[in-house]
Amino acid sequence: MPLRRRRSHYEQLTEFERGRVIGLREGGFSFRDIAERLGRNVSTVHDCWVRWSRDGTASRRPGSGRPRGTTEREDRRIRRTAVSHRTASAAEIRAAVGTTVTQRTVRNQLLDVQLRARRPVACIPLTPRHCRLRRQWCQARAQWRAEWRSVVFSDDSRFCLGASDGRVLIRRRPGERLQPNCLRPRHTGPTPGVMVWGAISYDSRSTLVVIPNTLNANLYVSLVIQPVVLPFMSSIQGGIFQQDNARSHTAAVSQRALQGVDILPWPAR
Repeated sequence: MPLRRRRSHYEQLTEFERGRVIGLREGGFSFRDIAERLGRNVSTVHDCWVRWSRDGTASRRPGSGRPRGTTEREDRRIRRTAVSHRTASAAEIRAAVGTTVTQRTVRNQLLDVQLRARRPVACIPLTPRHCRLRRQWCQARAQWRAEWRSVVFSDDSRFCLGASDGRVLIRRRPGERLQPNCLRPRHTGPTPGVMVWGAISYDSRSTLVVIPNTLNANLYVSLVIQPVVLPFMSSIQGGIFQQDNARSHTAAVSQRALQGVDILPWPAR
């Protein structure tokens, strides 16, 4: 039974090995001796030398490769369609371009230009007024350093218990994660869930409050402000309380309950 050939017998010669073949051959070594030194077939060494003698080069000729399934124009249309319609699938892009190639070819074309399918970043839609107010708020506190240690940040969050697959994908390149056409605006909806409230400061945190019902102003005062916020703020010297502009926070009854607390103004949205 013949012995199995080594894997190197089936691999292409490297540029270094081609140079060794030429050097050893010019040094008077036979094809068999060179093949034994390199661990290659005699015919491989012989073909390398013949190519050097005939063409003056031992570099490997480029292979023809598999023929292209799309033209350059179709490639540009595929990329342009993917960028202009970020949520389009490979099948939809293929249909829009009108090409006969497979969906796999369309995906490979997009991968070549680093257009990968990713989940969009959820964002809150902002109007120009919202952006202007946020910028003014940041500019007014751009020089704050130690002041932030006195700020108590609070928020209530609702954890959704309903099913959400989040399977909508977009195609984007590296660095395009926060571009407007790569974002997916979302709004909270009336799905089953549980709401909790909490606050943190530089070196401490409040207790977590579970909100059993819809959070209105009276419930905010009785469950959050009086039993949690007021004692927590009294324990922080020079503390500044932060809360967003939810209706339960800006109601008159909530503002009266927080009269003795320094409130940090908060921009809309």
